[in-house]
Amino acid sequence: MGLYLFLTRVCTTSLLFAAFSLFPTLLYRPLPPAESHTVTTREILLGSLLSRFTCIAVESMGLRAMDNTCVEDKFTFVSKRQKLCESLEKLKADSSQILKTLHDHYDMVAEKRSRDIELKEDELQVLCLKLEETQKKIEATEIEAGDKEKELDLLRKQIKSEEKTLTEIRTSLKNTQNELELKKTELRARSSVLVKHDVAAETGDALTLREFSSASLSRHQVSSYLRGLSNPAKFVLDLVKGQLKDAHRGQDLGLQGLVLENLVLSFEELAEIRGTDKAQMRLKATQVATLWKGMMVIEAPRSTLEALAFLLFIVAYGLRSLINEEETALLATSVFNYKQGPRLFHLFGLKRKLPVRIICLLKLKEFSATTLLMKEITSLRCSALEKAEIKDVGRLRAIVELVADYKLDIDLPGDLIAKLMFPREDSTPPALHCSVEAAEETCPSSSNPMAT
Repeated sequence: MGLYLFLTRVCTTSLLFAAFSLFPTLLYRPLPPAESHTVTTREILLGSLLSRFTCIAVESMGLRAMDNTCVEDKFTFVSKRQKLCESLEKLKADSSQILKTLHDHYDMVAEKRSRDIELKEDELQVLCLKLEETQKKIEATEIEAGDKEKELDLLRKQIKSEEKTLTEIRTSLKNTQNELELKKTELRARSSVLVKHDVAAETGDALTLREFSSASLSRHQVSSYLRGLSNPAKFVLDLVKGQLKDAHRGQDLGLQGLVLENLVLSFEELAEIRGTDKAQMRLKATQVATLWKGMMVIEAPRSTLEALAFLLFIVAYGLRSLINEEETALLATSVFNYKQGPRLFHLFGLKRKLPVRIICLLKLKEFSATTLLMKEITSLRCSALEKAEIKDVGRLRAIVELVADYKLDIDLPGDLIAKLMFPREDSTPPALHCSVEAAEETCPSSSNPMAT
């Protein structure tokens, strides 16, 4: 009995020692953060072990008490011993199971923790790579920022330089504006003086124009005045244009009086000065000549002096193409009694076109006025019978007057006279001309050798 109690005490003490030696390990072993159900399982296992140890301790204390009193019987002691052995076996099995469960749990947690650590390490490596790239980008950005700062410094310097240049330009502009204002003031002063001179000159020209149109001037006066002008051609052209406008407003057919005499002198002087070659001046002169020609009756001009002035105007301004050969011959015939007549024949190239009146006037024996007039009558009859025109009437009147003035022996056809002869306002008939190559007979002597 004493030996049994001794063994029981030894086993109990060993189990208690093992339990309490394991208990701190299980209680204070560091665990990784896990789920809530893992912590609860450990607490349950520890609580179960504590309850088992408590039961064993109580039974051991009961054995001690029984050993001290030794009053219980043998049967009770045997049942107690069996229960104690069963409890110890069960405690041993439960402890092994709990230890195995805890070991498996810790292995699983450690493996999971290891995987988490590996993932974290991989993430850390990725972050390190990203950090390196970011550092490189930051370094590149810093380098670029340095370059930008340098460029910005250069731009600032350029801006300062441009500002200085702009300031200089503004100063120069102000100086230029001041100079322009001074120039404007000077130009205004000069223009006022020029305007005064121009007004005086225009006033003088107006007075001179009135003198040319109303006073009888000598050749010397006309020559002196025109040669003193800077542009005598323009002055004379304006004079003619003004006189033509006045005549048109007065419904006159041409220029008359002292104006024509002064114009004849002016045109002769211009022909010697030769200052009308400019294209612009010639264009204006063409317009004036066209107006003048329209107001004249070339077939029978009212005034031989106007015909002379017109021809001299054509010569002075170089407008010979303005009138054809027929018109030139008609006008030149009417002015042949003037001293300028032969010269105009020569200037217009009319040596081969001699009018019948001139042949009779000069008694040119190498030409036959009768033959020329007969040819003219034949030509006139052919054209008048087909379609009579006003110029045909003038031609017939000129033939009749020539026959009467110079008593020519020519039979005039009655039908031609009946068809063409009717009253006309024109007093001067057109001059008849012919080619010198057509002459065959001499002109008879005339009782009235003076030309009209």
